[in-house]
Amino acid sequence: MAELCVESVFITGTSKGVGLGLVKGFLELPNRPKHVFASCIDPDNDEATELRDVASHNPSVTLVKLDVRSDADIDNAVTTVQRALGQRGLNLLINNAAINSQLHGLESLTRDDIMSHCDCNVAGLLLVSRAFVPLLRTASKQNETLPLGCNRAAIINMSTGLIKSQFWSPDERRYSYVLTKTAAAIATTMMSRELSPDDILVAGVSPGWVKTEMGGPNGRITVEESVILCFERFCMLKAEHRGKMVLKYKTMEL
Repeated sequence: MAELCVESVFITGTSKGVGLGLVKGFLELPNRPKHVFASCIDPDNDEATELRDVASHNPSVTLVKLDVRSDADIDNAVTTVQRALGQRGLNLLINNAAINSQLHGLESLTRDDIMSHCDCNVAGLLLVSRAFVPLLRTASKQNETLPLGCNRAAIINMSTGLIKSQFWSPDERRYSYVLTKTAAAIATTMMSRELSPDDILVAGVSPGWVKTEMGGPNGRITVEESVILCFERFCMLKAEHRGKMVLKYKTMEL
């Protein structure tokens, strides 16, 4: 398994949960990134208190205001990264931001709930990726001697086993969340095919069923355990994983 050694990483949705755990995880690597861009909707609100504390003790961390549903925020985020990196490209983009309203059942659905999930979980992922492709392409060219993977240039979309009905519980009824995460998985495969000529790896990684606000109290693993699993998967990703979803015990294709 390759050692994870990225020069720069941009992560969405880092104010809490798995996103915050990923930020901490990168800072604990033997070869930590020179630049960790940790984005969230509002780095100044109470929800981001722990994230601000992490940044205050680690000068390699740059907090970035980013609501993935805002085109203006996306543009400003790219500008922030460009200024920090100068002529260097961005090695790794992790699309972690997502929402899960937990609305359960067909009769509970509303148009607003469906569309808000589409905006964040699908459009947000696609438009953030689109905005950072030029910087990822630069990193790929600058590191052309490295094999395809996170150390060179990659987009990792945080996914879920729920994109396959075989992993549903008997009472799974979260239409908005499951459908939009499935659409994001399809987008992962499409992006992978389009960006393959640029030697940018695109893959999905499931963090598992985690005990977070989104995963709920019945989650099977802690954030810390999830982060360990995620980093194991980041290290293993190579050409054969393009467009695929990497779960705990297997790799899936749509």
